[in-house]
Amino acid sequence: MIDIVGDGLSLKCIAILSGINECILKEYVISNHFKTLKSHKTKESKFSISDSKNIINGLQSEKNLQILKKKFSFYNFKGGVGKTSICFQLSSHIALMGYTVLVIDADPQAHISTSFGFLPDNSYLTLYDLFTKNASFNDIKKNIFEGFDLIPSNLSLTRLESVFYKENNSFSKLSEVLSSIEKNYDFIFLDTNPTISFLNRSVVFFSDVISLVCETQPYSLNGLKILLEDLNNFYVHAKIEPKDINIIPNKYEYKAVSSAEAMSILRKFYGKYIKEDFAIRKSEDFNISAKIGKPLAFFAKKNSIALEDISDLIYQILNKYTYYRNN
Repeated sequence: MIDIVGDGLSLKCIAILSGINECILKEYVISNHFKTLKSHKTKESKFSISDSKNIINGLQSEKNLQILKKKFSFYNFKGGVGKTSICFQLSSHIALMGYTVLVIDADPQAHISTSFGFLPDNSYLTLYDLFTKNASFNDIKKNIFEGFDLIPSNLSLTRLESVFYKENNSFSKLSEVLSSIEKNYDFIFLDTNPTISFLNRSVVFFSDVISLVCETQPYSLNGLKILLEDLNNFYVHAKIEPKDINIIPNKYEYKAVSSAEAMSILRKFYGKYIKEDFAIRKSEDFNISAKIGKPLAFFAKKNSIALEDISDLIYQILNKYTYYRNN
């Protein structure tokens, strides 16, 4: 596992993530005697993960957070659309903001596990071991930092299909297995593999919100209609209410005509599933993040379009699915 516990966040990044003015943050830091990390390589002062979360939480402590929907899956039949990258960034940064977060890698290819530094070599336990009752939740979860856990994946997940075939009403199995731990987390994010499988059906069954990551390119758009039709057919088959759908346009390029055309099509046919005039822009920062196994906030510059877009997406989720109630 790549160690990020020793890394920290600058006050600028804390301001971007929290939505709190940097001057207010600075005043709060000084008055509460928060110390910066002593051995940081850059000239910019940074605060530990723990202190960063305490700074944000301290300024929001007078509010009572109500979470309306907590289980988000990242889904698409098409590979390479960037769903793992977005799941990695969203889960990491929401955890850095002080929320308790669980990430579940439900892809046998283990891409998000690899991003966190867990190589898919079958040396650790996965959902398969939880399903077959060979291990408990505490046995399989991996702690990334305080308040942020991961259930990793490897090729053992391919054996889950045979387990599902043997189970009656198998689509509800994941919900049953995870029911006892849901209350321990503010948010649960699930990364899926680009196939139609019993495991993916179970993830959909379990989820509150389905995030359909879609490249702003013709081939990716062509599959959206089929994808939505398949989900609707599954709801009928499984006898469940439709889930909330959020389409996340990804890899947008301002100067590319194809990207502009794709956004126009999305607004026309799928406007109710997207935020108007929003897309995750194509940025090398996402590739760097995946390579070094560190969320954007640990290395991206203040003017990073990647960090800006992820922060925007975070607040889309928080504004839609949470609210603060006065005590």
